[in-house]
Amino acid sequence: MATEKTTISGKILHNSFWYGLETILETVVFLGTSIAVARYLGPTKLGYYSYIGLFVNVITRTSGTGISSATRKYMSEFLGLDQIGAARAVYNLAYRYQLLGTLFVTSLSMAAVLFFGEPGYKLMSAILVASIVPGVMSWVPAQANQAFEDVSNNTFSAFGYLVSYTIVIVLTVHYRLDLIGVASAMFIGRTVEVILRTIPLHAKLRKLPLDTLPADVIERIKRFCIQAVGIQLLMSVVWDRSEIWFLKWFSGLEQIGFYSISFTLVNNLLVVPRTFGNATGISLMVQATREPERIDGIVRNACRYLLFVALPVHFGAAAIARAAVGFAYDARYVPAIPVIVIASILSVPRAFQEISEVLMRAADRQKELLTWLSITGLVNIVLDYFLIRRYGAVGAAWGNGLAQAFGIVVVWEQARRFYKFSFPIQTAVRFFCASSIMGAIALFVCHEVRGLPGLILAVATAVPIYLFLVKVFHGLAADDRQRLEPIGNRLPGAARRLYVSIIEFITPVSA
Repeated sequence: MATEKTTISGKILHNSFWYGLETILETVVFLGTSIAVARYLGPTKLGYYSYIGLFVNVITRTSGTGISSATRKYMSEFLGLDQIGAARAVYNLAYRYQLLGTLFVTSLSMAAVLFFGEPGYKLMSAILVASIVPGVMSWVPAQANQAFEDVSNNTFSAFGYLVSYTIVIVLTVHYRLDLIGVASAMFIGRTVEVILRTIPLHAKLRKLPLDTLPADVIERIKRFCIQAVGIQLLMSVVWDRSEIWFLKWFSGLEQIGFYSISFTLVNNLLVVPRTFGNATGISLMVQATREPERIDGIVRNACRYLLFVALPVHFGAAAIARAAVGFAYDARYVPAIPVIVIASILSVPRAFQEISEVLMRAADRQKELLTWLSITGLVNIVLDYFLIRRYGAVGAAWGNGLAQAFGIVVVWEQARRFYKFSFPIQTAVRFFCASSIMGAIALFVCHEVRGLPGLILAVATAVPIYLFLVKVFHGLAADDRQRLEPIGNRLPGAARRLYVSIIEFITPVSA
């Protein structure tokens, strides 16, 4: 593994493995607990919790993203130039700013809850607001680990968060602690995560030299942070369930509950694409400084693998949505089925979001990114206003999905102004055809065989059919065998042999 990690491909695969492990655990935990909580609370209470949680999530992501993005950007830049002491100085500056800003924002939020919160929900809201502190303070250490191109420590700390969160959720459902218990799970889980993430990183940094940052670098970091905060605010409008505000105003808490579970399920679909995209983004940030001429090859290969995974997962989810909701939820959530179908298909472009945004930040072009995200946010608000008023949660899914697709396309085109890279259109067509046929077959199976047996049979049928169609449509190339087979080295014996056999089947033999 040590030799494998010295190459760009090796680093991407190494980080993909740890990202994959983390995201698989997150998917299992959050999907399972979200279903349990949704069944326990019902659509109305779930809607109110989602409404308050949206405010906390926007504050957490906005407060955390600005400075942490600067941490990753400038630590990666200095590490790429072998200026380790300057990289450590960037972290110290960012962590100090993050702590002061977090305490200030959390104090204001807590005061707002105490003075303006609804009486029956003040304690729950206060616990959620308190979770802002550990939630935000875990961002800078996480981005520092990414700058070192090793995210294994992030995975270990996330595991601690997931275990503690699950325990509290189970106790909440068992002892019927209601919304207070669910909010406490978030606070306790985030606290465990930040402790496990910060302590090992600080021990590592203390062994490195420490330089003094020039005044112009500090000014660049400040400017970058301000722009990043503005970008995250806009991204919260486009990507972080901003439709909940419109739904509460026009449709009520029940529609919020329907949209919330669809949003949660669709986010779980993005587990593998987001894993590989983030791992690719880590190497792109460094290579943009070190060897920018290699970006085109990295991006094209990354997009091909993202298409290979994202299209069948999203099309397949849309096909089995009715059967899955009928099995996991009760009759109260049947109106959420069309919301899930629409959101599943329209969220495919999100698999490619990370690549273009990382390149824009690497080029220090956050101003252009901010401009186009502002336009995207405006498009999203207009769509939400007209669609949600008439169609409720279904309109929210259309508005969010269309606005996201628009934003990703325009940011992608902007990134191409500063780096030379392209999108593999022919490969996209091949995977689209394979995924469409697979989805149609899965839909037919679910329609003919009802209930859980139909759901299991649809999935069991769809997977081998898709792999066969990938071979038929020549979705992968001979070189992909050499890139994909090393991933199987981390699997146990039987699983490794099965994985290698599948890769050898779907990839052509090298001439």
